[in-house]
Amino acid sequence: MQKRLAELRIKWKELNKPELKMRIGICTGQAVVGNMGSKNRMDYTMMGDTVNIAARLEGVNKIYGIYTLISETTYKESGNKTMAREIDSINVVGKKEPVTIYQLLGYPEDIDERMNKTIDNYSNGLYAYRNQDWEKAGSFFKAALELTPDDGPSKVMLLRCDEYKINPPPKDWDGSFTMKTK
Repeated sequence: MQKRLAELRIKWKELNKPELKMRIGICTGQAVVGNMGSKNRMDYTMMGDTVNIAARLEGVNKIYGIYTLISETTYKESGNKTMAREIDSINVVGKKEPVTIYQLLGYPEDIDERMNKTIDNYSNGLYAYRNQDWEKAGSFFKAALELTPDDGPSKVMLLRCDEYKINPPPKDWDGSFTMKTK
């Protein structure tokens, strides 16, 4: 959908129409789907932890400056059919256990060498970050930004490293970041 929307934006720009973007959150798992409510008021909806996580991921995209986030369950289910990079481990509002999140990048053939190098640098930065080596992590995130200057996740993580240098996380930190808003 993101790939098709990018194509449409080019067409719409030529027609002087507004540029539309969308954020997507996807989580794979069980959910309850159907008509919910009573005789007086009924809605067709879906409920459950899976649905709540997907809804949270849609909003979390904005924090990282990206447009499609998937949960670890979706990442594992997709196998090697799609390309994704691990972004972070987060504590979403209303959830006690951290959720590992991935940026869905597209199909393997959509990823060029520059993006592959950006992903490698980011992954190395994330590893150093989780080991609280803020200097090393920062250098990898900077290297990712040299390749892809508008890479939102690298910008966010670089700022977070700078913050943790001044105000380190607690000693029992599990490497996850707690989201403050939905």
